[in-house]
Amino acid sequence: MFRNCCVFQTSERAITAFLGRRHTALAHDGLQPRYSLIDHWLTSADVTPTTFPPDEAERFRTAQALWQQGLVEPARTLLDDILAHHPMHPDATPLLAQLLQSQGQLNAASQLMADWCRHAGLQPAITMRCAQFIQQCQRQALAAALCEESIALGHADAGLHVLAGNLARELGEFELARTHYYTALEGGVDLDNWFVLGALAATRRYTDRADPDFARLIAHFGNSAYSLHARAVTGFGLAKAYDDIADYANAAQTLRGANQLSGQAQPWSREAWAQWLDARMQLRTLETPLPSTSDFVPIFIVGLPRSGTTLAATRLAGHPDVRDRGELPMLGFIAEQLQSGNLMRDAGALRQAAELYRVHAVQDDPRVRWYIDKNPNNFRYLDLIATLFPQARIIHCRRDPRDTALSIWSQSFAHPQYGFASDLDDIADFMRSHDRLMQHWQQRLRVPVHSLDYEAMVADPESTLGTLRAFVDLPTVVAPGTTAISTAAITTASVWQARQPIYNSSVGRWKNYFPYVPELTRF
Repeated sequence: MFRNCCVFQTSERAITAFLGRRHTALAHDGLQPRYSLIDHWLTSADVTPTTFPPDEAERFRTAQALWQQGLVEPARTLLDDILAHHPMHPDATPLLAQLLQSQGQLNAASQLMADWCRHAGLQPAITMRCAQFIQQCQRQALAAALCEESIALGHADAGLHVLAGNLARELGEFELARTHYYTALEGGVDLDNWFVLGALAATRRYTDRADPDFARLIAHFGNSAYSLHARAVTGFGLAKAYDDIADYANAAQTLRGANQLSGQAQPWSREAWAQWLDARMQLRTLETPLPSTSDFVPIFIVGLPRSGTTLAATRLAGHPDVRDRGELPMLGFIAEQLQSGNLMRDAGALRQAAELYRVHAVQDDPRVRWYIDKNPNNFRYLDLIATLFPQARIIHCRRDPRDTALSIWSQSFAHPQYGFASDLDDIADFMRSHDRLMQHWQQRLRVPVHSLDYEAMVADPESTLGTLRAFVDLPTVVAPGTTAISTAAITTASVWQARQPIYNSSVGRWKNYFPYVPELTRF
C-alpha cells in the first residue's frame, strides 16, 4: 500500500489503508499559510464542542480507529450511521469529508463541508476551516461562496477577507480579490501569517509609481520586524510592480533582496539534489508496461517551472473532453513510496499505484477521457508514467533558458522542491540537471513526448493548439462555442499571467534585465 511515512505493501487492504489516510496536498504559492484542516479540527478554541451520549462518542472513536487502520468501508458505514442519527455531527462530519476526499470524491466531500458550515451558522472559524478544506479539493467557487455568505452576515475578520481574496484571485476575479485584500489590510491583518501584500501585487498591472500600493510594499519589504518568508513574498510582489512600470533597475535590486531572504528561509543543497538525480537515473522500473486503457488518458505537461506549463494546460483544457487537474502531487508521492519499498518492478504494486492515481485524477465530477496533470516536477518520473500508463501523452514545455531563469528567479515558491529558485547558480545547475534527465528518458521511453516551445505558443497560439490536440488525439470540436480557454481555478504562480490574453512581451524579457543581472549570460 501507499501509507504516509510507512512502507508500501501490495495487498488490497494496504492500498485501501493508504486511500483512507492520505491527505490531499494543498496547492500553495507562498501567498497564504498552511493549515491542518481535519486532524486538529477540534483543538481550536473557536470551535464550540458538542457533547453526545457516551455510546455515540464511543461509536465515533471506533470509526476514527477504523479510519486510522485503513479500513475505509467499515469506517464510512459507521460514520454514515452516526450522521443518520445526528446530522451534521461536528466530529463525524469532517472525518467523513476527509474520507471522501481521500477516495477522490472531492465534490461530495466539499458539499458535505459546505452543508456543515451553513448548518453551524457560517461562524468565522468554522467558515475558514471549511473553505480551506474545499479549496484543497479545488472547488474554489463553492469555497468562495461560503466566505461571501459569512462576510454578508457580518462575521468576517481580516483573515477571512484574505482567504476570500485568494479564492477570488484563483478564480480570476481580480477586482473582487483586491477589495478583500484592502479590507483585510484596513482590519490590521497579521502580515506574518497572511502574505496579503504579495497577493495584492499579483492582481493587477501597475502603471504609476505613485500608486499607494508601492508605499505599502516598500514599507513591509524593508521592515526587519517581520519574518524572512513574509518579507520575501512581499519583495517579489514589489519587483513585479516595478517590472510593470518598466523600472527594471529597481526590480532587479528588489529581486536580489527578496531572493536573499528566500534563500535564508529555505536553503537548497545542490549536493543532495545531485545525489537524488544520480540515484533516480540508475533506478529501473518494470520492463513490461501495464495494459493500456482507452477510457482514461492522462496528459502530463512537464518541464522547468515558468516554461509555459500553465498556459499549455489552460489552452488545451478549453476542449470539452478534457479536464485540467492542475498540479497533482500524487505521482511524486507514488514514486517515493514505490522506490522506498523497492517495488518499482513489482507488477501488483504498480497496478495499485495506477489505480490510485486514476482515482485522484478522475474524481467525482462528470467523466471525460483526457485528464491534465501539469505538475512540472513530474519530469522526474517519466519512466514510471510510461509503465503505469502506456496510453499517456507527455508534453514537454521548453523556453529560452534566459527567460526561464529570470522568470524562476522572479517568483516566490513556497515548496522546498523549489529551493534552488533563489540563487542563479542553483537555477543554472537545476536546469542542466533537468536537461540531462530528459535526455535520459528520451532514450528509454515507450510513450510519445511532444516538445512544445513557449515562443511558438506565443507567436502562433492557434496553430500550436491544433498541433497539441492532434498529438493528444482529441476529437475535432464541431459545435460552435464549445472550445475556449479553460476558466478553471488556477492555484499556481502563473495565476495572473495565465488569465491575460497571450502576449509576446515575455519573449526576450531577459534583455531588459541584462544590464542589472549580467549573470543571465550563463544560461
